[in-house]
Amino acid sequence: MPVSEPPDCASELTGKNGLFETSILADADRAVPMTVLHPDAPGKYPLIAFSHGAFAAPDRYLKMLGPLATAGNIVVAPMHIDSEEFGRSEPASPDEVWRTRNEDMKLALSELGGIEDSLAQNGLSIDRTKVTAMGHSYGALMAQLAGGARAIEDDGSTPDRRVPAVDAVVAWSPPGVLPGRMTQQSWGTLAAPSLTITGTADVLPGFIDNWEDHTASYDNAPAGSAELWVGEGVNHYFGGMFGREKPADEASKELFQLALERTLAFVQRKTAAPEACFPQTLSDGEVYEFR
Repeated sequence: MPVSEPPDCASELTGKNGLFETSILADADRAVPMTVLHPDAPGKYPLIAFSHGAFAAPDRYLKMLGPLATAGNIVVAPMHIDSEEFGRSEPASPDEVWRTRNEDMKLALSELGGIEDSLAQNGLSIDRTKVTAMGHSYGALMAQLAGGARAIEDDGSTPDRRVPAVDAVVAWSPPGVLPGRMTQQSWGTLAAPSLTITGTADVLPGFIDNWEDHTASYDNAPAGSAELWVGEGVNHYFGGMFGREKPADEASKELFQLALERTLAFVQRKTAAPEACFPQTLSDGEVYEFR
């Protein structure tokens, strides 16, 4: 009997997806706006909760999240209170941003409010046995905390913010060691397998001056559970593909597509998809490592 070839990740990322916006009430009746992307066809699908970067918003990541929904995932992306699109009259304090961002990810990963009812109207449901926490930049750290990493709080404690349902963590450009917040040991408690994505131009002057700082979570995660993708010349926003959107050059577009394919393959493998897709062999400009 012939052995079937695994599906190609690139082809799975191409097609249509649906989108709607809603909100979930957190504690103290705080409304958390949520962007929900889903496959076009009815069915039961894995969940990806996505946390955007500082000051950004979910709608600035549609080129990333839309293809992941097309490929067979329900993506729930909260808008955090630090977003430039949130509409607050005064900026939130760093302490409030930290607290609410963590709350928002827990909502998106495990509570979901009426989102499941809205999905059901279109014949869609969430497979809660297949859950991924994902984020970019500051949001990548939120995803890592939901996967078991431990940060130092202002009172010196290191509470466990892990959401037990999380099967995998995908961190695009996560922060490295942060004095008073994240040490090298902070990622040693990651309880879910993790993929770190960064590039050799992924610097934020004055905050992250060396792109290799982004690999701290990969370097310090439990052995046997961490994977790393590095794109040659890739910066913090893949040349403008998301976050701080602008026309990107062809090299950035191509590497962004490759990073998406690696993300999808990782998520499918770690959530035990029946037929995990298989990305093409490594291309010029990308490095993939395991530890």
